[in-house]
Amino acid sequence: MKVLFKFLSVFMLALVVTACSSNDTPEAVAEKFIKAGYSGDVDGLLDALYIPDELKTKGVDIKVLMKSKMKSVTDQAVATAKQNDGFDRVELSPIEYNSDKTLANVKTTVIFKNGTKTNSALSLIKVDDKWFINIK
Repeated sequence: MKVLFKFLSVFMLALVVTACSSNDTPEAVAEKFIKAGYSGDVDGLLDALYIPDELKTKGVDIKVLMKSKMKSVTDQAVATAKQNDGFDRVELSPIEYNSDKTLANVKTTVIFKNGTKTNSALSLIKVDDKWFINIK
């Protein structure tokens, strides 16, 4: 009985640690953003973006205004993925942080299923303990 109790205790601890681990790292946000773009997920792209207060207009949802622009970007990304036999994966360079770890930069390599690669870089910002893609 003690063995069963110990096993269940270890299992529950592992479950809690896994459930509480954060997917809100710069790496996770960058990867999610890129995957959203190549899969045509406009809402996923917009959710990952940090929109500074100076771009927010009272009474107007800036994300709604950006949605049409982002739709054309995702359409082009989806077409590029299809042209290259589909999106395979994204590889990220080590994150480069500023001194107080509120800004981060990462170089990305998108790899398509036919072996084609594209390189880019993303800037991220930490706001209220959450990471976002920085559009400034």
